[in-house]
Amino acid sequence: MTIFFYWSGQDFDFGNYLAVASAARHASGMPVVVVVDDPPVDNPHFDNVRRLPAVAVEPLDPAALLPPVLRDLYGRMRFVAHRSDLVRLALLAEHGGIYLDTDTLTCADLGDTPEVLLLDDGKIVHLGCLALPAGHPVLTATLKALENFSDADLDVYQSLIYIWTRIVREQSPPVEFGELEAYFPIHWRDWELAFTRRLAADRIRVLHHYGYYSRRYTRVMDEEWILRNDCLFSDLARPLLRDLHRMGWPVGAAVAAPRGPERDG
Repeated sequence: MTIFFYWSGQDFDFGNYLAVASAARHASGMPVVVVVDDPPVDNPHFDNVRRLPAVAVEPLDPAALLPPVLRDLYGRMRFVAHRSDLVRLALLAEHGGIYLDTDTLTCADLGDTPEVLLLDDGKIVHLGCLALPAGHPVLTATLKALENFSDADLDVYQSLIYIWTRIVREQSPPVEFGELEAYFPIHWRDWELAFTRRLAADRIRVLHHYGYYSRRYTRVMDEEWILRNDCLFSDLARPLLRDLHRMGWPVGAAVAAPRGPERDG
């Protein structure tokens, strides 16, 4: 299997770098591919991604990946999250494998990931961490449904994931769901706990820290921040940093040293 990431935009931070580095560290020999639209320029964290062993950074080729109607939809999408969701579905439909968001931190070997890994929290089926073989029916059905993605859908942040969730749940026989708390141990409403509390970490395989919100921490983060601040994220990231140093892989880049976690007020 291949492990895929997608990125678009200039604000690639240390947390995003750790997402790719941690997946590569735990890839168990699988290739890691970062598909990029609008690559970061003069960004030391992204430059370090390019230097990671077994990681390929590839430009997005919409003409090769998407049929004309979905290529047109991609160009009209207003949210990066929508574009990212469309690309990951198309990548897995074509190649199969594992998809991880760039606001994750991989903490355990990915080599034993099941061919089908879908994680249901009762409201949605997550797209931030999943695995499916090429041509799986939930992929093809979702891509077909997106051909009728309306202008109204373009204005609703959660519209695509609701379509995806409905289609996954309609499939028969049911898909095999994984252990939610091992991949999404914190609900999105409680995202800040990852950066302010020490929580049980021994069963976490992939930490999703909801970058839409958590960028307030990761954009000022560096290795020193992780060493100074005791929290779930640091507890999971410190072993990774030790491994990166031991293997001689790039670790991070200097940023303005924060005095502590940013807080409102």
